[in-house]
Amino acid sequence: MLWLSNYEEDLQQAFAEANKLLSALPPPFSQPARDFLDKFHVMKEHRSKNYICYLLPFWLQEKSGVSTADCRRIAIANIFGMLYYHLIDDLMDNPDARFKHQLPLADLIHFEFMSIYREYFPIGSSFWSYFRKYVGEWADAVTHENSNNFFLEEPVRVAHKAAPVKLSVVAICLLANQEPMIPSLEENVDTVLITLQMLDDWMDWEKDLKEGSYNCLIALIESKMKLPKDQRPTPQEIRNAIYTEGILLEYAQQAEAHHQSLVNIRPNARHLYDFHEFLIRNVQQGANQIETDRKILKSGGLEYWLSTKINNS
Repeated sequence: MLWLSNYEEDLQQAFAEANKLLSALPPPFSQPARDFLDKFHVMKEHRSKNYICYLLPFWLQEKSGVSTADCRRIAIANIFGMLYYHLIDDLMDNPDARFKHQLPLADLIHFEFMSIYREYFPIGSSFWSYFRKYVGEWADAVTHENSNNFFLEEPVRVAHKAAPVKLSVVAICLLANQEPMIPSLEENVDTVLITLQMLDDWMDWEKDLKEGSYNCLIALIESKMKLPKDQRPTPQEIRNAIYTEGILLEYAQQAEAHHQSLVNIRPNARHLYDFHEFLIRNVQQGANQIETDRKILKSGGLEYWLSTKINNS
């Protein structure tokens, strides 16, 4: 996992600097902001990991020639952006959030997010056109994801829920005077974000089903079952699709197709490519293990018992 280990020291410094900046917020918000940051600390155990969010500037550094210090500042900006959008998403999902300071906290973090980008890009910079574009993509995606079948009809809109991540692409390319690279890198980052969402949705399908949230895996199962638009499968029907009908094999094949489309980006962003390979291996390993267990179970109880004993020995 060189895509992570090569940058651990840079990430430590980025999170330390982000913590320092948040400690300067007004007293009612400083500690809650730092506590929220800690939930995403990449170098701590049992934390939510949003690798692409803060690693993307470093993954693009090799070919861009942008300094490590500048990449670190862009990573800090994206950390703040990640915190901001998590807070906003939580407020959208839970308008009666228990933390009454959540909206003003989000605004304060957003100010820090914007301040870093303003250091680099004046008002007339094309950066702000891309900024407007990505915020528009995000707004459209979170507004319409439950009324449209993004994953099957227009998969890129699945990626748009994390569209602001692409600000790293624009920032690094503009700093390196490589603006013509932006369209292809945008497309490839979108592809990685789709697969990342697919993996998250596989892990979270029970939660998403209960909450009525859009989920790529559930959408695929619904299409196979030919359910009416206003009807969702039951938990047992989803388990049957996963453990009996092998739906994850098709899911993994779609992720592999994404990987094949990324081959051309490898020379310019090899760690982005390697990160995507890490993602699809997780999907493939899960799908293959379920398929192996399913075939052994069909062969009979004794064979399954023997296989589990061998695997656990």
